[in-house]
Amino acid sequence: MAKETSASEKKGFSLAETLITIGIIGMVATMTMQVVIPQIKDKSTTAQLKKTYSALQQALLHAVAENGPVEDWGISMDPGYGGEKILLHNIGKHLNTIKVCENGTGCFPNRTYKNIDGTNYVNWNILSDRSAVILADGTLVMFNTSSAGGFSDFGQIYVDINGAKPPNQVGVDFFYFYIFQNTLIPSGAPARFGTQFFIEHCLKDSGFACAAWVVYNDNLDYLYCSDLSWENKHQCKYTQKLLKYLFGL
Repeated sequence: MAKETSASEKKGFSLAETLITIGIIGMVATMTMQVVIPQIKDKSTTAQLKKTYSALQQALLHAVAENGPVEDWGISMDPGYGGEKILLHNIGKHLNTIKVCENGTGCFPNRTYKNIDGTNYVNWNILSDRSAVILADGTLVMFNTSSAGGFSDFGQIYVDINGAKPPNQVGVDFFYFYIFQNTLIPSGAPARFGTQFFIEHCLKDSGFACAAWVVYNDNLDYLYCSDLSWENKHQCKYTQKLLKYLFGL
């Protein structure tokens, strides 16, 4: 004789069980999006920084072909001698610019930039010992020699890859490059600065030594974990990123 099925055995999930399942699915989807969206943004940052680096490097090579080696440009690294203007005139002319700010003011936003840890850094728009341009794609580029002596031979180039838009933060959308002989080196490059330089000035300090990590490793994972190294670990584990996104750990 066939066994009869009771009404209670025929019913499916209860309303409470369905709501719990939907809630779990929603929570997982939210967690996934919290990881995916920043990763997409980081990929965009990486692509834009590498594009800008390539354009600056090509402009420097054109300037060298036109004016001879950088060492013959008459650049002084001392304040007040106009080294930044020489860089602007020789390199800037080979960039696709829509605005030129020879005396520094007028290209960068009139606001204080932040260090990588969120502390205040500097308002570039009020400094007169810099020269700057705005590129056709909106990237901000600044030339400087007066404070670059300890890091480069012939000056440094700063870039804000998304223009005046926030966050205006070192190591996030604002990066450093240094001029050596006839080439441009992203700040923090281990072959030039050693491996500890990245740890001290990207992972632990203001963030000005992060550019090389982005260019060479294609990520901004130093924003999410502090145990990266040029020798051993080039990206964060998924769990580390998830904890950072969700809880700031």
